Amino acid sequence: MQHHHTLDARGLLCPQPLIQTRRLLKTLQAGECFQVIVDNEIAHLNLMTFFEDQGMNPEYVAESGEWVITATCQASGRQSGTTENTAGGDVAPATKNTLPPARNSDDLVSDYMVVLNSDRMGLGDDDLGSILIKGYLNTLIEIERKPSTIILYNGGVRLAAQGSGADSALQALEALSVDIIVCGACVDFFELQGKLATGRISNMYEIAEKIAAAGHVVYP
Repeated sequence: MQHHHTLDARGLLCPQPLIQTRRLLKTLQAGECFQVIVDNEIAHLNLMTFFEDQGMNPEYVAESGEWVITATCQASGRQSGTTENTAGGDVAPATKNTLPPARNSDDLVSDYMVVLNSDRMGLGDDDLGSILIKGYLNTLIEIERKPSTIILYNGGVRLAAQGSGADSALQALEALSVDIIVCGACVDFFELQGKLATGRISNMYEIAEKIAAAGHVVYP
């Protein structure tokens, strides 16, 4: 199989290999061959499942802890413009000057709300929880059905702080018309005044009203 494009996703944590691959596919035309290189088995399995779900009949070669997955694009996603490889993946030059299709911000938000009351995701290991919450927020940027609002309270306000590692994802979501609400009392408690990178400070009255009025509230 002749490969037209290569995405080097080695060193990227889940779900970045999948996110970068989806971006690459949006730049390709039907029939174009490509390969994705990853260096962890979970990424390999996730990508194989994704490609199979797309009807791409992927193949792979595993060697020395790396997997090279090859497939053929089934539908054209090529658009004009320029793109930014923000996660560090190495996209082949032929694909760098392309962008996913422009989307109307009105189409990007849905009637559900996300509430983050910690700067971790799940229970078990704090370090893993920190990685997961950043992965979750970065994934929200990519999916079509974005929340209308993200509320941050208690330890969740730390995510909006400058240099949190999640601040850039929250900024990107805010730019996509997602309302980022930060609990003011929590900002005071954690002494984050003047240190927020994104979001608007609000109060428990508005937070309670927003949650009560939301069609669906997600606590990831």
